[in-house]
Amino acid sequence: MGLDELDAALNKNDEESLARWSQIARSAQMYSTPLFALSAKHQGDLLTLAGSGTFLAYNDSYYILTAAHVWYERLRHADKIGVTLREHYDHACFLDRNMLVLFGPEKPVSWNEWGPDLVLLRIPPARVGEINAFKVFYDLDAGLRFQAKGERTETYLLVGTPKALGEYKQNHASVELMGFWVGLPVPFDHEGRTYIDVKAAIPPPSDVTTFGGVSGGGLWRVQIFCDEVTGKIDQRAILEGVAFYEFNVSSGCGTIRCHGIASIREVLAAIVDAS
Repeated sequence: MGLDELDAALNKNDEESLARWSQIARSAQMYSTPLFALSAKHQGDLLTLAGSGTFLAYNDSYYILTAAHVWYERLRHADKIGVTLREHYDHACFLDRNMLVLFGPEKPVSWNEWGPDLVLLRIPPARVGEINAFKVFYDLDAGLRFQAKGERTETYLLVGTPKALGEYKQNHASVELMGFWVGLPVPFDHEGRTYIDVKAAIPPPSDVTTFGGVSGGGLWRVQIFCDEVTGKIDQRAILEGVAFYEFNVSSGCGTIRCHGIASIREVLAAIVDAS
C-alpha cells in the first residue's frame, strides 16, 4: 500500500475509517490517565478531577508526567491520588500521595504561559505491576528507536480529560479520556525552554469555554504506515510534549501550550544526575 492509498483508506469518512482513527488514537491513550485527588473529609471522602497525566518509564524508574500546577493546586493536598486503569469500567487505582516522589523545576511565583509547569511523580516499585497490567509505561528512548522509517503519514494527538464534559458526585466521577486531533504544532524556544502551541477543538457542537482537566496530558506525534510484513495499517505514538496552558478558548476551540520534549528530558536528566 503506497502513501496515496494509505491516505485514501484513512479519509473515507465511513464507519471503517472512523473505527480505524479511534484505534489509532488508542496508541497514545494506552499511556494516559485522568488524575484524581481523593481527600478524607468529616462528611465522607471527596473525589475531584485534578488533571491528566502520562505513564512514563525511564532509567529503570516509573513516573506519572503531568503539569506542575495539577500537583501544587490539587494533588499535593489530597490523601490519595487516583489513576484510571480500565476505560468504561467503574474502577480506579489509588496511590498514597506521600509515597510519590516529586521531580521538576522550581515552582514559579505565579502560573503563566511560560511555566515552568511540568513535574514527574515517581511511583513506588510495588505499585508498578498493578498499573502495568492495564496500562503501558511509555519508554522515552524506545519511542524514538521504534519510529517508522519508510513511507508514512503523520498527525498529532493531544490526550486529556476535559472536566466540563464529566459528571461528578462527592465520591464518584464519570469522565472521558479523550484524544484531540490537533492542528500542525508550532514549536519555539523561550528563555532556554522548548514549547509547542497547538490548535485543539472539542468535537462540536460544544459550548465549553475551557480545556480545564486536560492540563498534564501528553501531546503525541502519531505515525501511520503500512506494515511491510502484514500489509495492514499500523501506527506508532511518539511523545512530543505535555499540556499546561490555554489561550482564547471559545465554543470548544482554542490554543493549548505544551512544554516540549527537550524540557521533559531536562527534568529526567536532573533526576539521573542527582541519583
